[in-house]
Amino acid sequence: MNGLWDRIKHKNVVKVATAYGVVCWILLQVQDAVLPTIGAPLWVAQIILFIILIGFPIACLIAWASETSTQNIDVNNSITNKPKKPLPLSNISLIFISLVSLSVIGLFAFYVSPYIFDYTPKKFISNSVTLSPLTNQRSPRYDLNISASLPNEWGLNSEIAISPNGQYVAYTKNSDGSSEIYIRDLYSPISSSVKLVSYTWGTDVHGIIFFSKDSQWVTYFDSGILKKVKITGGPPQIVYENALGRTSGYDLYDDILIFTGTNDHLYEYDINNKISKVIKGFDKMDRRVYRWPQLLPDKENIIVTSSSLVSASDDSNLILYNKITGENKIIIPNAFNARYVADTNQILFTRASSLYAIPFDIESLSVSGIEVEVVKDIETNGILGSSAYSLSDNGRLIYLTGSDVAVSEANLDIDIINRNGETIDSIPVSGRVGQLSLSSDNKQLAYTAYEGSQNDIWVWDFEKKISGRRTFEGISGKPIWYKNDEYLIHTNRSESMDISGISAIRSNGTGEPVTLLKMRVLVNGIQSISDEYDKLYFYTGLNNRELFKQSSIYSLDINLDAKTNENPKLEEYDVTPNIDDVWWSRFSLSPDGKWLIYVSNESGSNQIYIRPYPDINQGKWQISAPNASSPIWSESSNEIFFRSGNKFFSASYNVVAANNSSYINIDVPKFMFEAYITENHLTFPAWEYNSSLDNFIVITDKENEKNIETYNDTGYQSQISLSVIENWFDELQKMAPLTQALN
Repeated sequence: MNGLWDRIKHKNVVKVATAYGVVCWILLQVQDAVLPTIGAPLWVAQIILFIILIGFPIACLIAWASETSTQNIDVNNSITNKPKKPLPLSNISLIFISLVSLSVIGLFAFYVSPYIFDYTPKKFISNSVTLSPLTNQRSPRYDLNISASLPNEWGLNSEIAISPNGQYVAYTKNSDGSSEIYIRDLYSPISSSVKLVSYTWGTDVHGIIFFSKDSQWVTYFDSGILKKVKITGGPPQIVYENALGRTSGYDLYDDILIFTGTNDHLYEYDINNKISKVIKGFDKMDRRVYRWPQLLPDKENIIVTSSSLVSASDDSNLILYNKITGENKIIIPNAFNARYVADTNQILFTRASSLYAIPFDIESLSVSGIEVEVVKDIETNGILGSSAYSLSDNGRLIYLTGSDVAVSEANLDIDIINRNGETIDSIPVSGRVGQLSLSSDNKQLAYTAYEGSQNDIWVWDFEKKISGRRTFEGISGKPIWYKNDEYLIHTNRSESMDISGISAIRSNGTGEPVTLLKMRVLVNGIQSISDEYDKLYFYTGLNNRELFKQSSIYSLDINLDAKTNENPKLEEYDVTPNIDDVWWSRFSLSPDGKWLIYVSNESGSNQIYIRPYPDINQGKWQISAPNASSPIWSESSNEIFFRSGNKFFSASYNVVAANNSSYINIDVPKFMFEAYITENHLTFPAWEYNSSLDNFIVITDKENEKNIETYNDTGYQSQISLSVIENWFDELQKMAPLTQALN
């Protein structure tokens, strides 16, 4: 190798190539530092990069031709290396170099320039022009590695968005309970991702990332609060000051925000005047969840996904809603997460894990033609109706390859596992189930069963090995046992969602239900109950601040004998500053009714705390376990169980009496086992402890358990690849032309 290098290192081609590379590298560094500072337009950097790339083969060619012309031939026709004065290039050589150079420039411009220049496609061709589908001609594609990430609470690996001008890509890197937003400049020759901000997951709030119309801001939800941050960084600003309890996607235009609000209806918020109101007629809409709104160019009509409360993949439609008149109609059945594309006069939508396109007449506001599958295998969540794709105004498409991370939740399992995490038995249930509650004698298990938009309370009898339904009116959930297991208390909502409350039924199914609380407020769930004091603790929806403080859990005096409970005694129980996520705090009383356990983020991360009961201000103790959640008391021993991610721990304690009071000594938590359980707002609480048999009852999803080969030792997915398609409008027009609708 050394001999070969000695022979070629003095060649003009090698010298020119080396010098060219060094100079160009220096030039790129100077460009990257200077051009942004002086505010030079993007095309300046693009032209410089273009000249550098096409100049390299031309410079090498000229060096080769020049070297060839300087060689001397002696009288014996032998080539010598004796230096001579360079001879001028012949006309033939000049013509040859010119032709080759033009060919190099032409080929480079044809094949490579789409990756350098941001191409703004032409407007859609007139309807009178007939287009022939050319599906074999694909737009340029490449993969962009973003970051290792944990799945978020709904199993999504990353939230993604592309700016309207196609220059910036924003994405999330998830950890346990929080995420970081990164941004990458696709136009920068030397591109790297820059961290913009960190945020905390909110209660059932999704559709996190969204670019402003001018591509200068990124909006996102932080614990349910909508904020925005400049693409260049800086302190976040609040867009909408009230936390949202449940939403998926939103639209922001001309300082007007459209989002999913109270009772899952669409709301409109005037950012400048700080006025929020339900969009006209939505209070009369069917009891559904309305997600992923997009305002059409006429500023009157909205495309929005209408879906079941349980799952968008089971029951969802795309509807067209007029916010001026309140008129609405279904335009695409069995579809979710749609976007209207003005340049191609089409609607993009998701079905299963594929992206579809169908022609849309903006004048008549109707779809026509054939649905065409345009991209397969996109990461989706069938419960939320979300899909990981985003499209710029100039035709750059980005998406995450994957499948439906929630589709298997249609068939969850209830398993019984021992302290080693080994499955020893299963409870035969079918469909979606959640919200486990074990009776005090450990003989019965109450749970919520979901079917479509309905949900009811069922009870499993461990001795008889059968399940029985207990509720038949309204929408019931979150059961809890009361009065030595004689009663089951649960949340209850009307079919129209305008009335919500708490009811009591006999656990054996006899008798009539008793209404304990009935009011126009969203009662989200029951936390705990005190048999001794006849008190029930519950939390409300985040959209009910006119009646309740969002920072509190409320107590309700239980009166089973009252004919009506229209004016029940309610008391604020301000325990934790974990104000936006109280649904998973698992506020729970000890078996003897003297201690209260709960989760709070007051230290900066989720921790478990214990306080005396009923006087909660007489002490507070913390169990040292970062990102802990869902604590459970043992009824047979002085022991507490909790989990941190997929790791499950136990902590022993003892009560010490001192000076007419008492306090708790808590041992260092001990690791028990690691197991994957499915815990979200539909399933929480997703595990219970049977003290009689010393085992745990957990909700699992065997079909969707994490593939251990996909994740490294920290639980992070080793690599997430973002797919990018350039000039996708061209390809889209060929795959799903508007003329299909005219034939």
